[in-house]
Amino acid sequence: MSVPKPTPNNLTLVRFGPLSVDFTKTGTYTLGAINYDENTFIPTASFIVYTNALGTNGTPAVVAIDNGTTSENIATGTLIATPVSTSPNATGNLSQQVLTATAASGNGYVLGNIPVANPNPASGSAAGGAASAQSVRVNVTTAAIPQLASTNRVTANNISTITVSSVPSWLVAGVQVNVLSIGNAAYNGLVTVLSKTSTTFSYYNPSLTTEASTADTAGRIGSITGDVYVVGFLQ
Repeated sequence: MSVPKPTPNNLTLVRFGPLSVDFTKTGTYTLGAINYDENTFIPTASFIVYTNALGTNGTPAVVAIDNGTTSENIATGTLIATPVSTSPNATGNLSQQVLTATAASGNGYVLGNIPVANPNPASGSAAGGAASAQSVRVNVTTAAIPQLASTNRVTANNISTITVSSVPSWLVAGVQVNVLSIGNAAYNGLVTVLSKTSTTFSYYNPSLTTEASTADTAGRIGSITGDVYVVGFLQ
């Protein structure tokens, strides 16, 4: 009796991404989708290439790549607390992280091929037929919280100035950085640093013309944004 030989398959290496994600915010982001009954996608690697990573995060972000359903994960990871610094105008640094693949189980690892129950739109919630597509999704379940804290805020002529205990080396004119959790929400957002001193940095603020000097220890300053990729074989 002869031993069966493997059947040749036409496998194509494919990639979902890049998808830019700001990891200081929780939420879900769709990388792409694959139709059922047509192909099978077998993920082999999931990774992040940081495009704007500045500072240390006191609370690191927690991320999952799933199939569109929470906990049906392809890969997971707690992001690096202090990634290699890089910013949109950097010329030399490559800062990246590979996420950990989860064990194959259910339909959370191999996508496509097997239909799943889908509500029948003609009869409300009753199941009928199969879902037409399955997503490849990024789920930021815990947002990163930067470690660098504010101590004071002030604005004059739309130039906001934040005081910190000590301005780190990466916080220089031209970088884009997230200002988060300041007591006056008009200060918050992704800003471009105009200038700095040893304890302050300033940026243009179109949302606020003037505010007197105000103590504020709630603010956090830093950035961790990256392009997410998932690669694998399409059969």
